[in-house]
Amino acid sequence: MSEMAEENKIPVNIITGFLGSGKTTLLNKWVNTDEFKDTLVLINEFGDVGLDHELVQSVDDTVVLLGSGCICCTLQGELIQSLATNLIKSQQGLIPKFKRVLIETTGLADPAGVISTLNNDDFCLENYVFDGTVTVLDGQFVREQLQKQYEAVKQIALADIILVSKTDLIDVDEIEAIYDVARHINSSAKIYPVVKGNITPKIIEEIGPYKNSDRNDTAKINSWIQIKIPEGTAVAGAASATGDAAAIKLASPLRPASVDFEAAVAKPRIIAHTNIESFAIVRHEPINSLALLAAVNLVQQQYGDSILRLKGILDIEGQDKPVIIHGVQGQLYPISQMDAWPEGEEHQSKLVFIVRATVLEQIKHLFTQSLDHPDSSTIQYYQEIINGALNGDGEEEGVEEIDLSGAYDNK
Repeated sequence: MSEMAEENKIPVNIITGFLGSGKTTLLNKWVNTDEFKDTLVLINEFGDVGLDHELVQSVDDTVVLLGSGCICCTLQGELIQSLATNLIKSQQGLIPKFKRVLIETTGLADPAGVISTLNNDDFCLENYVFDGTVTVLDGQFVREQLQKQYEAVKQIALADIILVSKTDLIDVDEIEAIYDVARHINSSAKIYPVVKGNITPKIIEEIGPYKNSDRNDTAKINSWIQIKIPEGTAVAGAASATGDAAAIKLASPLRPASVDFEAAVAKPRIIAHTNIESFAIVRHEPINSLALLAAVNLVQQQYGDSILRLKGILDIEGQDKPVIIHGVQGQLYPISQMDAWPEGEEHQSKLVFIVRATVLEQIKHLFTQSLDHPDSSTIQYYQEIINGALNGDGEEEGVEEIDLSGAYDNK
C-alpha cells in the first residue's frame, strides 16, 4: 500500500483506565477542542457516559451529533460493525465525515482485545490505523486498584501515554510514588499529571511512529522507544524493593495481591512487586531478517499471552533504512520503515519487551538464542514464503517489507 493510501486511513485512539479514573471527564474536554471536532466517539454504554455536550440531532438509536461537531455512538455489538457502519454512513452523507476515532473502554476492559481487533480485521486495516492508547490513572485510588485489580496493572502496561488524574487532591510524594510504579511497569510510556481533564489533546501526537508521516520524525521515534540502558538489562523502576521500609504488591492473575508495610510508615511507597516487568535488548550489528522472524515467532508461539508489548527500531542486514516493529500480546502491527537513520546516531537495533515477570528470563533467553542461532529449517521455511510472495507478485518492489511481514501474514 502506498504512503498516500496509508495517510488516508483514519487514526483510532483508545482511552482506558479503571473505574472512576476520569476517562469521561477527559473525553468531554477533548471532543470540545478544535483538534477533535470531527471525531467519532465510540463508548460502551451511552446512558452511563454523561457527556456534557448539547445533543443537537439524533440520527438513530445509537448515534447522535454533538454540538462540538463530534459523532457519539454507543458501542453495541462488535467493534468492527460499529466502525464499518459509521464509516459507510459518513460516506453516504447520513452523518458528517470524521477524521479520528476515540474508543472509551469500560473501567475493567483489557485494551489488548480492542488493539488486536483493529490490527487483525481486513476492513479495519484498509480504512483505519491504530494510533495508540491513553490510560488514565486515578490519583486518589490507584494504589488500591493496583493491589486488587490486574486489569489496572495491564492498562498501564499497554499505555502509550499515562495520565495521572486528581493530582490536586494528593500530595507530591504520592504523585511521585504513582510515577515510580508506572515507569516500572511501562518504562516507555510518557506520563503527565491532569486535573479535571485539563490537558491538551496534542499529546496524542507524541505517541509514536504508527503512521508513515512519522517515519522521518527521528525525535518522536527516539522518544517512543526510550532506551537508555545497557544491552539485556532489565528496566529498573525509580523505586527498588531492596532497602525500602514498605511495599505494596500489585495484583497479578497468577497470585493474590498482598500489602506489606511497617505500621510506623504513614505513607508507604508503591513498590512495583508486580508480575509485569520490562527488559531491553540492544544489538550493534545488523540483524538477519529471517533470524528475526524466527526469534519473534518462536517467543510468540511459546509465550504469546505473556508478551504484553514488543517494540523496537531495527538495523536489518541489506537495508539502509531502520525498521519499526511493534506488537501487543502476541500480535504484530504492520511493520514499517523510517525514511532514514537519525543523523549522527549509530546504526543499531533496540528492542523493548514488556512481559510477565515469571517468564522474563525464559523469553529473553529464547529470543536471544534463536536470534543468534536460528534453526535452519525455520530459516528455510521463511525463505520459501518470501520467494513465493515474490514469484506471485512478479515484481521486486516491496521486497524489504515482505522480508519482515510476509511470514506473519501467512502464520
